[in-house]
Amino acid sequence: MDEHRYVSAIGASGRYFTDQHGAPIFVFGDSPWAGMSRWSPEQAKLYFADREARGFNASIVSLVGAPDNGGIDGEGRTFDGILPFDGGDVTRWNESYWQRVDEYVRAACAHGNTLFLYPIDGWNVSNVFKHATLDDTRRYGAMVAQRYGHFPNIVWMTGGDHFPSDLPGRHDSPPEHDAKFEQVRQGIRSTGDARPFSIQLGYPTSQSTDSPMWAPHADFNFVYTYLPTYRAVLDAYQRDRMPALLSEANYEGENNLPGTPVTDDEVLRRQMAWAVTSGSPGYFYGSDDWEFHPGWEGRLDTPAVAQLGRLRQFFELLDWPALVPDESAEVIIGGRGEPVGAGAEVGIMGSDHVTAARGGGSLVAYVPTTRTLAVDPAKLAQPTARWVDPADATAPAVEVAVDPSGELTTPGRNSAGGQDWLLVLRLPA
Repeated sequence: MDEHRYVSAIGASGRYFTDQHGAPIFVFGDSPWAGMSRWSPEQAKLYFADREARGFNASIVSLVGAPDNGGIDGEGRTFDGILPFDGGDVTRWNESYWQRVDEYVRAACAHGNTLFLYPIDGWNVSNVFKHATLDDTRRYGAMVAQRYGHFPNIVWMTGGDHFPSDLPGRHDSPPEHDAKFEQVRQGIRSTGDARPFSIQLGYPTSQSTDSPMWAPHADFNFVYTYLPTYRAVLDAYQRDRMPALLSEANYEGENNLPGTPVTDDEVLRRQMAWAVTSGSPGYFYGSDDWEFHPGWEGRLDTPAVAQLGRLRQFFELLDWPALVPDESAEVIIGGRGEPVGAGAEVGIMGSDHVTAARGGGSLVAYVPTTRTLAVDPAKLAQPTARWVDPADATAPAVEVAVDPSGELTTPGRNSAGGQDWLLVLRLPA
């Protein structure tokens, strides 16, 4: 078996992550937020084995449960009653709980899964951490890093639906939340642990560096949006030379923006394909089972999961680390449609904009609806184009000639009955 790869650092370009050997690694994640509270040991092993088999290599998860992060209660207890702390003191650990966490982190590691791990988050900070002092939270952060420092599969996170005082617009999270998040971060760093860190801010759209307070500490932008994903990813990509990773968007089976349809396969394809062609070095999927509703084991293999897994394979076969968002009219000269503006609260299906990225001798565009595009034939290395079905992105492409007019029309419905397609053009080296 090949050695597993883990998200370990930021690449030299600042645009993507690298593994433990310094090679670029495309992040393809799931969001089992409540796993530490909800899984039995057998279920955790089942989950990570399944995710490896379906191509996932990362997971977003809270270390300690709370009602609003999918946990059992405000004390952080597990489904079978094990508490993380003795007497609610975050520096007095109940070894039974932490031995179980050890087992889950080890299971993730065994299946090549990097945990984007929240030792403290925007929900449990108001529960089990409510009465913790700043000294307590700093010590807790150091204890977490000391215990899990030898595992190679951890990226540090904090926040979550967090609206700090310096965030434009809504900023109603208590300042003591920021103070406790920062003490946990400092505690982790005090041990010499230098692994990537970031913060998740608030909805309906945000990136970590929106907060001037947190921007100096973020190693990557956790892009969080329920709107057309290209807008937030492009904004983050253009603002900061760090990975602009789409880490949370609409979850399968949920409706995260009022008045918009329940998230289905097409919405999920749009979210991922728009993001990657706008500069995101990967994508995090999520579903309504982030809190592990009964029967979740039978819903790990939805059609959307299969479609997104094939999209991952498609992008990984490209020279994806070299891709740079292309908003110009140099190659695609017509038919892209208008992008949504910053701040416009439009649902995923409310935009039909064509995104594109170029690099490594190719241009790849995501075309969400039926249309005719105009390309400049003089900019192509060869007078052909490939249409790739985003619902079955590893199937043979539809190859078409590019005539002197440069007009290219989407080839009807894709295999899932949708209108969306990927367009690949060869460019001069």
